[in-house]
Amino acid sequence: MGGSGDAAKKTQEQLAMERRQRMQLDEETAASERRLKAVAQKQLGKQSLLAKPMMEKKAPVPATVEKKNNKSLLRRAASMAAMMAGR
Repeated sequence: MGGSGDAAKKTQEQLAMERRQRMQLDEETAASERRLKAVAQKQLGKQSLLAKPMMEKKAPVPATVEKKNNKSLLRRAASMAAMMAGR
């Protein structure tokens, strides 16, 4: 019952593993952001090409929903990274 309250120091192996996981998460996040940017640029390009539609159409709603979903995915990834880092 009488623990010292201090956490055990992490080994070099544990620190290296956490560093690798952080780097992998950073790479995945960067790749996701590049894909999202490319998708957004393509959508903007299509909108400019279709500036004068033959029939009146409303703007698609899923684009705004997709942005919200992507932000929540990035938040989840960040929170997972924080959990892995022991924050």
